[in-house]
This record gives sequence, structure tokens and C-alpha cells, in this order.
Amino acid sequence: MFKSAISLLGLGLIYLARAQNATTQKIGWTGTLSSLDGGLGGVVTVTNAMTLTISDYTLKDASAPALYWWGATNGVLADGFRISNTHVTQAATSNMDTINLDAGKTTADFTTVGLWCEQLKANFGQATLAEPGAGTSAASAGSTMSSTGSAPAATSSKSGTDSVGVPYSALAMTLLAATVFAIKMG
Repeated sequence: MFKSAISLLGLGLIYLARAQNATTQKIGWTGTLSSLDGGLGGVVTVTNAMTLTISDYTLKDASAPALYWWGATNGVLADGFRISNTHVTQAATSNMDTINLDAGKTTADFTTVGLWCEQLKANFGQATLAEPGAGTSAASAGSTMSSTGSAPAATSSKSGTDSVGVPYSALAMTLLAATVFAIKMG
């Protein structure tokens, strides 16, 4: 009985660790890109810790110099950092795009993603990533941009903390109770 409880506890902890890892990496989180410049649009989805995908992707004008995908923790791209070293030089040729995070950051490092012109310091549009079912994304992270090209603040954001959530907490408590029961039963 004791060995069964320990095995069950081990499996539960592995499941819990995987669930926490998925939450930290924000897998499945989405956000709708605001369109501030260049006809940018689409829905950004976290595929894994190193990849974002954009569905319904539009970018009509990529003529600005030094366009790169950036991330930010406070909803302001100007305060953020480059997340992809791929220079965006062409308008969208398909309705899907993939952003490979190859600039030393993972999805755990930001809550806002956007297309930023590094030379002109202009925000082409951004999305605030949110858990599925967490309400609306901050797609309208600002529908205007100041004449200086500064990035608008997001209208909503996560607190920056990741939690395991009620279902995983309940699983952990059940596993703990089963272990205590097995130990007492000897």
C-alpha cells in the first residue's frame, strides 16, 4: 500500500511539474494585435517557450527600417526588448507567421509582444498575451500613437505572477492526502 501511494505521489508530482512548466511558458496564451501602423493584424498564440504563431496575419507595409518583434513586461514596447533577431522586411505573403524567439528570451520573459521599428522608435502594433478564457486580450493596447512614436500602454495586463491554478492545487492536495493515508495504514 505504501509503495502504491509513493508511486501515485511521484506521478502526481511529475504531472504537477509539467503543468507548472506549461503555465510559466504561457503555452496556449493568446493576444490580438492592435493595428497602429503598416496594416498589422492577427492573433498571436504561444506555441512553446521559443515560438509564437500569428494566425490571420496581416502586414501591408514593412518598409520601415529595422522592424523586429519585441516583448515587454509592462505593456510598453518602448520599455521592452527584442525577442526575435529576424528582421521583418516584407509585407505579409500568407495569413500565418511564425516568430522564433532567438534573441535570448523565452515566452516566460514577457506578457506583451509587438512589432517595433528600432530606428524610428515606432510601434506598429502589439498584443497582450492572456490565458485562454481569461477575458479579452488587450488588442486595443492603444489605438493611437503619439507623434513621437512612443508605444501606448496596454489597457490590461497580468500581474506578472504565474499560478498553478485550482485544478492543479486540488490534485496536489489529493495526492498529499493519499500519501498520508497510506503511511498511517502502514
